[in-house]
Amino acid sequence: LLLPLFGDAEQEWDDGFRACLYLAGLLWCFMGVAIIADVFMGAIEKVTSKKVRRLNKKTGRMHTYEVWNGTVANLTLMALGSSAPEILLNVIDILAKDFYLQGLGPGTIVGSAAYNLLMIIAVC
Repeated sequence: LLLPLFGDAEQEWDDGFRACLYLAGLLWCFMGVAIIADVFMGAIEKVTSKKVRRLNKKTGRMHTYEVWNGTVANLTLMALGSSAPEILLNVIDILAKDFYLQGLGPGTIVGSAAYNLLMIIAVC
């Protein structure tokens, strides 16, 4: 579908050069994902660190409370992050087959959910 990038003429290139070229492209993609993930996590930290001040009516003093429970927010993000590849694969599969479910569709989500559930429970 996408490979070889430079057409059939690429097949004549040295295998070592092609491997280095594709490795450089792969590392470039990983660097892009790392930068985007870093920006995303900075935004998530800002959202989950929000605090509110409320008046305690019994004591008449102001107290600071966290809006988000840090543990719940982190576990939710961990589950979402670990399931995202399977969900995107399922969406692409469904769109490619004109919304006809077969093959990867339901099995991808069910298998991913079962694996993530069991692994998160085992680790925690």
